[in-house]
Amino acid sequence: MFLKRLCFVLLFLGLGLLANAQEEGKSTPKDTVSLPAALDNATMTPRLPSDKRLDDYRASRDYNYERDAPPPDNPLARIWNWLSQKINDFLSSSAYENFWQYVFLVGIAGVVIWLLYKAEFIGGMFAKKSEEELVYNRITENIHELDFANLIEEAIAARNYRLATRLYYLNTLKQLTDKKFIHWQPTKTNRSYVEELQETKFKKDFEQLTYQFEYVWYGEFGVTESQFLRLKEEFQAFSTRL
Repeated sequence: MFLKRLCFVLLFLGLGLLANAQEEGKSTPKDTVSLPAALDNATMTPRLPSDKRLDDYRASRDYNYERDAPPPDNPLARIWNWLSQKINDFLSSSAYENFWQYVFLVGIAGVVIWLLYKAEFIGGMFAKKSEEELVYNRITENIHELDFANLIEEAIAARNYRLATRLYYLNTLKQLTDKKFIHWQPTKTNRSYVEELQETKFKKDFEQLTYQFEYVWYGEFGVTESQFLRLKEEFQAFSTRL
């Protein structure tokens, strides 16, 4: 029964396809010619919106694509707006693109080099070590092997009062070490020696000498002869009290 129904459906579909093919063959002749459509000569009447409708469109922000900001009411803001416009016009000009931008780049480079020079960055990288720096590196190795009397005389003769102050301070450290008030080590800070003298009567005076020495040496301030003579007297007076 099922096979009979299936055969009937297939036969019906086959007859339908055959009928469609024959119908298409009849409706589509083999020799056909395409002709252009006839021109439509009917008169067209344009439809224009009313003036009120156009005014509504013009006033609507939805159709304002430029969105120019209104001029500011504040006088200072108006000046800034005018100045910004002038700057933008200048940066967009051919004179800036062909000449002035290179002038500005050279000027910026010059300012950077000047700032580096003022910060002693270039000098610190490329300059040779001065004689004062070489002496400083040598005298910090072992203060017990140095002839401070001769070194101080040489520094004073050369009018190098900063170095002479440094030598006086190191000589003071040597004297404190020899008298067992402090334990000298190259890696210690000056403040460590001040703390070691906490229980002695020399602490206040030595702290004052340390402050003056750090001001002269690490602050890299110039020392006049009269200023150095006062420092020399203080170092010698402290040495005498030890």
